[in-house]
Amino acid sequence: MDQNLKIQAAFLELLEHEPIAEITIFEIADKCQIARRTIFEKYSDKYQILQAIEDDIFSQLSSTKKDTYRVDTQEFDGDDRILKILKLVYENKKVISLLLGDYGDPRFHERFITYLAQKGLKVIENSSEFNDLDQRQKELLIQYISSALVGLIAYWVKHPEMTVEELHSFFEKLFLNGITSLTAK
Repeated sequence: MDQNLKIQAAFLELLEHEPIAEITIFEIADKCQIARRTIFEKYSDKYQILQAIEDDIFSQLSSTKKDTYRVDTQEFDGDDRILKILKLVYENKKVISLLLGDYGDPRFHERFITYLAQKGLKVIENSSEFNDLDQRQKELLIQYISSALVGLIAYWVKHPEMTVEELHSFFEKLFLNGITSLTAK
């Protein structure tokens, strides 16, 4: 394992038990058995380590292939981006759970919502189904949907009893048919 990965792994291990503010470079160095000087050569502080971890997650998210939502059929052409995101979250659930957890980074939570909102707004803007909404309403809708998805993900990574496909199906049903679809008999 390269030094950067060892440093990041040590940081994440410490994050399981203490808030970011209380983690020190000394603890990280001790945990990963790398000299503090070497850590400081790679990272200016613990927040730069955190940033590298988060950037890796978003790099993986950004590498998912774009797909197109078809309003007429209410389905996605090709592979579904949300399903891909959920699969990536599942593959990184320990890290994402820590980042969204009690000791995690509130900025990651906001950055995740912003990322999803940017992707979702493109879908809504390209859809004739939402033509009756003004720009503000479209932005509110996608903010609502993105926040809901991050909330579902935050819960799911802590309670992973649902499969990726089950969570995707739940979210898709909720998105396409609304809350009442979950209570309709």
